[in-house]
Amino acid sequence: MIKMKSENGLGIIGIIFIIIIIAGLITGAVYIINKNIDKEENDQIRSNMLLIQGTCNRLKQESVRQKKTDMFVGTKISEMNEDEIINDFKGKNVIPEDQYEKYYCLNNDNLKSLNLDIENEENSYYLVNYDDNEVIITKGYNDKYKLSEIS
Repeated sequence: MIKMKSENGLGIIGIIFIIIIIAGLITGAVYIINKNIDKEENDQIRSNMLLIQGTCNRLKQESVRQKKTDMFVGTKISEMNEDEIINDFKGKNVIPEDQYEKYYCLNNDNLKSLNLDIENEENSYYLVNYDDNEVIITKGYNDKYKLSEIS
């Protein structure tokens, strides 16, 4: 009589199959986590830009009401020729050179003077155009710089 070997366990193919499933689950989890982190960062930057936009719009309306032209907060980027961050931003051609006079750079002290609990991102500034209420972040986010582009 021939005795057959009885197989116990999964075998090599079963183990490979389980490893592939586990690797797929890990890859999916990492992807979802990274996507959520990106969305959270996007939401934070967009929220900051919306707060700046609203506050600067209110300041503009106040200046119109009081008929004062010197109420705008920040430094015109056309006057910031020595600032490395601004010069790098200008090199990206996000806004035309003839528009530099309209954009004001808000440093952290400017943001505090506007009573905003916001700080600039590292190596970046927020810029505001009081005429059209456009807000820009100089470091960009996913190759987008303007509030109107960031969704």
